Amino acid sequence: MLLSGELEWAKGYGDIFTLVKRAVKRSLGEHRMGLMLYLGNLPLSVGAFHPLGTNDIVLNRRLLKAAKSELKQKAHVFSILLHEYLHSLGYADERQVRGLTYKVCVENFGSEHPVVEAAITGPWVNLTQEDFAVMEQDLDLELVRDFERIDIGYII
Repeated sequence: MLLSGELEWAKGYGDIFTLVKRAVKRSLGEHRMGLMLYLGNLPLSVGAFHPLGTNDIVLNRRLLKAAKSELKQKAHVFSILLHEYLHSLGYADERQVRGLTYKVCVENFGSEHPVVEAAITGPWVNLTQEDFAVMEQDLDLELVRDFERIDIGYII
């Protein structure tokens, strides 16, 4: 069953990340818990990053503002979170992670879905020259609440 309809109904980062985890579990049989998401004003050349050995993913809020539609924005968020989630699972090689991101997207959305396009092009395709001229002075990290939903009770 494809996840296309579920992505359209997703209301926020937590909903999208739940789909990311389902897709990875379905395609690769892997999962992990305990991640936190931060939004930050990163340089436009950086979509997001996961510092290895941490539970953090930092997503570039500036890139997300460039998406032309809500579905395209969700598609970019999905593909970026998927990419960083794969890093959090221990995949360090960028070429391998890009290939796995594409594979997971195709297997869970079909080859014609905007998520697959986002996995191939990245969010930079939507930027204009003016976007690159605007520079933020501060990283301004913001913790996203209710990002990871855990079904079992335990203490972190």
